[in-house]
Amino acid sequence: MEKQELHIQIPCELRQVKNVRQIMNEFCKDLNFSKEDVLNLEIALNEGLSNAIEHGSFANKKKHVDIEFNVEGRSFFIKIKDYGGKEFNPEFFERISLKKDWGHGGRGIYLMKSIMDELSYIFLPNQYTLLYMSKKIPKEN
Repeated sequence: MEKQELHIQIPCELRQVKNVRQIMNEFCKDLNFSKEDVLNLEIALNEGLSNAIEHGSFANKKKHVDIEFNVEGRSFFIKIKDYGGKEFNPEFFERISLKKDWGHGGRGIYLMKSIMDELSYIFLPNQYTLLYMSKKIPKEN
C-alpha cells in the first residue's frame, strides 16, 4: 500500500469534530476497513480530538489543533496535537475510569486503547501534547 497523508488544522471548537470525522471517513474509504472498524475509528477520533480541544487547549478559540491521518504499509495512523501544553498521566485516568462511576465522561483513554492497536502521548510541557494512535489495516479478502 502506498504512503498517504493528510494534515488538517482546526480551531479549538467542539463543533469541528464532526467535520474532521467526515474527512477521516473519506480518507479511509479505500483502506479495506469494515463499517464496524470505521465506526470504532470515529469513536477513537472523537475521544482524542474532544480531549485535545476541551482539556488540552481548554477550548481556547485563539488556539488550534493539528490532525494528521496517514497510511504507511498496512497501518493507519491518527495524530492529534494540541497547543495547551498541559501534561497529565493517561494511565491514571484509564485506571480510575474502570473503578469510578462518575456519570458521563472519563472513559476516553480506555476506549481509545481498546479500539486502537497502539496509543501513546508525547508531552512538551507548556508547548504541546501529541496523541499518536495506530490501527492495522485488514488485508483484502
